Amino acid sequence: MGHLRTEDIERLWATATEAVATTGLKLLLIVAIYWAARQTLFRLIDATLARLHSSARSITAGEERAKRLRTLQTLARSFVGYVLFFVLTLTVLRALGVDITGIITTAGVAGVAVGFGSQKLVRDIITGVFIVTEDQFAVGDYVTVGQASGIVEEMALRTTRIRDDSGRLWAISNGDISVVVNHSRGAVSAMLDLTIPSSADPDAVTKLIADAGPEILKDLSGILVGPPVTEGVVAFDAASFTLRLRYQANPAVMHEAEIALRTRLRSYLIEREILPKPGA
Repeated sequence: MGHLRTEDIERLWATATEAVATTGLKLLLIVAIYWAARQTLFRLIDATLARLHSSARSITAGEERAKRLRTLQTLARSFVGYVLFFVLTLTVLRALGVDITGIITTAGVAGVAVGFGSQKLVRDIITGVFIVTEDQFAVGDYVTVGQASGIVEEMALRTTRIRDDSGRLWAISNGDISVVVNHSRGAVSAMLDLTIPSSADPDAVTKLIADAGPEILKDLSGILVGPPVTEGVVAFDAASFTLRLRYQANPAVMHEAEIALRTRLRSYLIEREILPKPGA
């Protein structure tokens, strides 16, 4: 009896070991296929969108198309990732001997109940699709959404990620995006006030700045969109007057544009002896 029990235990152990080894190999093969399919499809998406981008006929059209294609790229990769993960889950369950037909049927029945809890998820996905199809903004655009202002780094099926000027990354659900200010669909105008000594002639200073406009634009060509334009005197007292200028720049570098323009104008006015030299 004891001998038979030992044989039974050995047989059960061998069967269990073989089952575990077989199932383990199946799971490894499934994961390997999943990973290979994921990488292949991602590369196919990247290559296809790269070919579409290369067909742009002009630089401006190419930049706009590149933004839209980057947005479609992130959405397509996100969608493919969700689908492949869903297929992976079902395949693994089937390899473990679970009846997935019953799970799919149950999921269909339970979907009605779960739907009430997933309304937010569905809204996020639908809103994300509308954002792309209506071209409200794209990856690389400088936008303001609620309290977040910055560059769109990624658009997925559910969320949009924005990097603000301080380096913080905002993850916003697409369904929560109701009002968007897109600053990248054209240059943004801003004002710059200069304090000039009252001994200077406002008209002469205005002419000097107008004459220096092309040179300043050339020096700051990567920042400014056009030369600064003088609006006029907005304040004055016995010692000085304030001259207001309007300039246009890329919204992503507005802060850098203000600093660069103010520095360049200061140097120019010192050279023309409108402003006193440091230490004088």
